[in-house]
Amino acid sequence: MGMEKKYQMLEGISQCVPANGAGEDEDNLLQNFLPLRSYSKLADKRIFLITGGRGSGKTELFRILTSCGGLDHVIRQNDRRRYTNLGKSEFLIGYAAKGAEAKTFPTPNVCDDLLKYEKPDNLSSFWGGLLCSVILQKFQEKAGIRRLADQYFAPSVKEHLEKYSSEISGWWKILDSGKEKWESFLDRADSFFKEEDLCIFLVYDELDQICSNYEDLFAFIRSLLEFWYRHNSRYTNLKAKIFLRSDLYNAKALRFVDASKMGAYRFELSWSKAALYQLLVKRLANLGIEELVFYLKDVPELLQEEENQALGYLPGDSEQAFESFVVKMIGKYMGNSAKRGISYTWVPNHIQDANGEMAPRAFLKCFAFAAEDMLSHRDDIFKLEADRLLLPTRLQGAVAKVSCDRVQELTEEEYQWMKNLISRLDKKTMLMNQEEFLGYLMPENWPEGERNKLPGKTNVEILDALLTLGIVMKTTDGRINIPEIYLHGFGLKRKGGIKRPK
Repeated sequence: MGMEKKYQMLEGISQCVPANGAGEDEDNLLQNFLPLRSYSKLADKRIFLITGGRGSGKTELFRILTSCGGLDHVIRQNDRRRYTNLGKSEFLIGYAAKGAEAKTFPTPNVCDDLLKYEKPDNLSSFWGGLLCSVILQKFQEKAGIRRLADQYFAPSVKEHLEKYSSEISGWWKILDSGKEKWESFLDRADSFFKEEDLCIFLVYDELDQICSNYEDLFAFIRSLLEFWYRHNSRYTNLKAKIFLRSDLYNAKALRFVDASKMGAYRFELSWSKAALYQLLVKRLANLGIEELVFYLKDVPELLQEEENQALGYLPGDSEQAFESFVVKMIGKYMGNSAKRGISYTWVPNHIQDANGEMAPRAFLKCFAFAAEDMLSHRDDIFKLEADRLLLPTRLQGAVAKVSCDRVQELTEEEYQWMKNLISRLDKKTMLMNQEEFLGYLMPENWPEGERNKLPGKTNVEILDALLTLGIVMKTTDGRINIPEIYLHGFGLKRKGGIKRPK
């Protein structure tokens, strides 16, 4: 294979992950999306809670459902045969914190004030009111919905729900003091949609941004889960899909009534090694680089024979094909023998968090960063044998870069409180005695104005949160360890760790 072809393919691999996240490249959303076999569970109307770690694909699924035809591209054609009762459906945004749709929902400071000044015992009327507003805004042209709105809401309340839903001061107290009105409206609306043979799914995402105070998050999340736990079996044609971070669902602060019974209504997003390689193959095949398509098709069963009109090239299901692809691209081993690691399992093993979870974005970035490095050190390309595209040493260096990138993402968005912790852990060495580590987690180490955003009031509670997040783990002798995916980003060292290539 000529050097020019290898340059072209390496440039493609370096672009296999969008700059702003897998779920945020609107132009190529379907081309980037991989419908996993497990996604068929989303067709089950009982399932209303979808949990997953950061980078597990929650927001990408949210966008596919709400802007790309609902379940049309989420469920594989073979699996659709099992769901003959799907019928007509619409997926509406029940809550989002970003984008144009977010303007119809209250801002975090408004939600802060609700809990601060109104002090509601529960927030069922908050979520019930937002549900009413979504229905009224979407279906105000339907005569049946207009009649129900006139019957159950005063004109001023109806106007606020239809036009000014983000201004909850205009409807909150009235709905909270008259729950039977909005409950009856939703009951009747559900019956209306049943007659129309239309199933309405309310889809919720970015719930971690609904308010400013970490502890207050759980009041909103708990009440939303309780709302749909009570109403899911009551409604036939009003349903929900709630996307929630696993650490928030598993947090002790979330405890709510009937939480132990949520198993039948919950689906956890997770990625296997084979699924991660399927995603990589799909991304590479749909970059529009002809040489890459030929390179992939040369591996038997790696790609499906026919291209999908909307999703583009789709990967096959043979794990043997993925292993052959990795051997072709990197070689069988990460060195001269198995002692350095088997290439197929090496990257997945090194991006696992402490809970054993693997994020597809981190996986893709390992290959993208390694390809970038190859292009920056073009002499490396001459060292490649036959059809090889990546040197194992460049992948090893990419893991350290991915770690820094992932920690930066965490601290810029959901977990800004970690910045302070990282500055204290910089240059420390793992493993670490638990007592020493707890010393770095004392809440008084943070400025007073930032303590309300901490995931706990004590250092033990903060440690529990880090364990739940999969950022730290305890060894059998009680010491603290941090997996590779976070180690370098935290500025930590470990004896015998990855050596970065020069």
